[in-house]
Amino acid sequence: MADKKYDSIVYDYFEKKGGVVVLISEDQLFKRTLAATILKTIGSKRDCLSAFENVELGLKKLRDFRKANIDCTVFIERMLGGRPSTDTIITIKRLLPDLKVIVLVGETRRENIAYFYEIGVNNVISKPASMNNIIEKLAFTIKPQGKLSELMGLGQRLLAAGKFKETLAICDKILSLKDNSPAGLMLRGDVLLEQGDRQGAIDCYLKAHDSSRLYLEPLKKLAAAYEGVDEEQRLNYLKKLDKLSPLNTERKTDIGTVYLKQKKMDIAEKYFDQAIEAATREAMTHVGQVAERISEAVGHASPSMAEKYLAKVIETRGSALNKDDITLFNKLGIALRGQGKWREAIDNYARALVISPNDEGLHYNMAMAWFDGGDLREAARCVEKALKINPRFYEESVPASVNLGTIFSDLRRPGEALPFFENALRLNPGHELARSKVEALRRGRG
Repeated sequence: MADKKYDSIVYDYFEKKGGVVVLISEDQLFKRTLAATILKTIGSKRDCLSAFENVELGLKKLRDFRKANIDCTVFIERMLGGRPSTDTIITIKRLLPDLKVIVLVGETRRENIAYFYEIGVNNVISKPASMNNIIEKLAFTIKPQGKLSELMGLGQRLLAAGKFKETLAICDKILSLKDNSPAGLMLRGDVLLEQGDRQGAIDCYLKAHDSSRLYLEPLKKLAAAYEGVDEEQRLNYLKKLDKLSPLNTERKTDIGTVYLKQKKMDIAEKYFDQAIEAATREAMTHVGQVAERISEAVGHASPSMAEKYLAKVIETRGSALNKDDITLFNKLGIALRGQGKWREAIDNYARALVISPNDEGLHYNMAMAWFDGGDLREAARCVEKALKINPRFYEESVPASVNLGTIFSDLRRPGEALPFFENALRLNPGHELARSKVEALRRGRG
């Protein structure tokens, strides 16, 4: 069970505050898990969940809840309809800045998560997610605001109303509750900047940054404060931001523009190229998803069609290819082998190994392509490379165990073949081929 404290926070959100959840996702398993979490674990009797696969319908529901003044939290997939939802999230946060947003992702890198938070996401859930994980993340997203948060909200409203003296008094209260509070220091800096005290504002932003090195907002404020005043300092903070959150294409363009003004053309071009690459990667995620869905749909019926679409996406990605794309090479290799194009499959795996030389799966797949071509020695050489990288990679796979055993058996290397067939038999005692091979090898007839 989840921590009772988290259960209580979420229960109160639904039952006492009348909160609701909007889910925008095509993942039926997550939808069932989220529904079960709300209805069973929390014990809520209200209909608190509205689920949509269509973005437009989900956004309409969000607007309806906002018009009715109903507190809402939205769960939204990182990928929707095979396309990144980044623009949708940015639009949602621009129109409904107070809306609580939780992004659902598969495996993701630290820089992706940093960028999510930068565009206003409140929390991130990696799938598959358990009920306990959902409750905990939801509780952290919606938990009642503490005294500091209440004061920050009041201070921001006073600042927006131009009440600078009152806002500074709120800053004093925040900093008395939490010494060197980054949020309190930033609020004070915002007031000073509005009053024309740029250096005082910069000092506050620097203190906020020193207090929380991974917090992006003070760095953004510093970069903005130095714009048009000290471009070298502005560049310094833009580059720090880029290091922490390297997927922001606008910032890379800003960095390139500063270098352009400094006549440092090569460095400017490097950042402009990175901006294009980051933007292309975001767009090409869509192409990759579409290609994979097409290849999966036609894979068995038409390996040649699967080859066509997978080769296209690999070609289009060009120099942006990295280890995250290895799955594309593996799928293409399978499509090529399915057509008897074992030599083309080998060339495909060789290209992938340039990107990821220590991927045992690629070495194994190349071994199978050599086996298809009848070159047992090359197949064994590739297998040995795979085993050197990961001696146990085959242990939970019957097909891999049988394939490895077959390669060494056909090479008349029974001592090496036997353990693979024995492992296949361990995983599946009813596997007839593995059983017959084990018996034959043990009798010395392999």
